[in-house]
Amino acid sequence: MLHSTSCLRLDRVTPPLEEINCVWAALRPVDGSYISAFLGDIPLLATRNVDWNFLEATLTFWNPEHAVFDIQGVELAPTIEEY
Repeated sequence: MLHSTSCLRLDRVTPPLEEINCVWAALRPVDGSYISAFLGDIPLLATRNVDWNFLEATLTFWNPEHAVFDIQGVELAPTIEEY
């Protein structure tokens, strides 16, 4: 069965939060700062729980052609910081 290219598929991934937190806590502050300088807030994302129901609901409104959420003709665009 072929899927259209507009169909997004989300794989539900559960990161090993305890292990990530243990490794992050074991780092020296200078090492944590060094990693954060390159990755920004990405390490923090690993410790956040994902609300998959909300994410799936928002995908129904996402317009990838214009990179906006289209809700009944009203377009909401994420800011640069939200990307």
